[in-house]
Amino acid sequence: MKDNLTLNNMAIVRNVAYRQINKIQKNVKEIIDVDKDLLKSIDINMKNAINKILNDYRFKTINQ
Repeated sequence: MKDNLTLNNMAIVRNVAYRQINKIQKNVKEIIDVDKDLLKSIDINMKNAINKILNDYRFKTINQ
């Protein structure tokens, strides 16, 4: 039960973080002229960072 709750919460956190990343991308595009490849690279790196944080947290909580 606790594992399911943790996984559901992590999915919610990931979805919220991804939405915020999309908002950041939109704001960057509107404010400054950024190369699409750079913007895509930033997007991928931010999403990878979020996933790494969540995976590290999940690993930490499972091994306690």
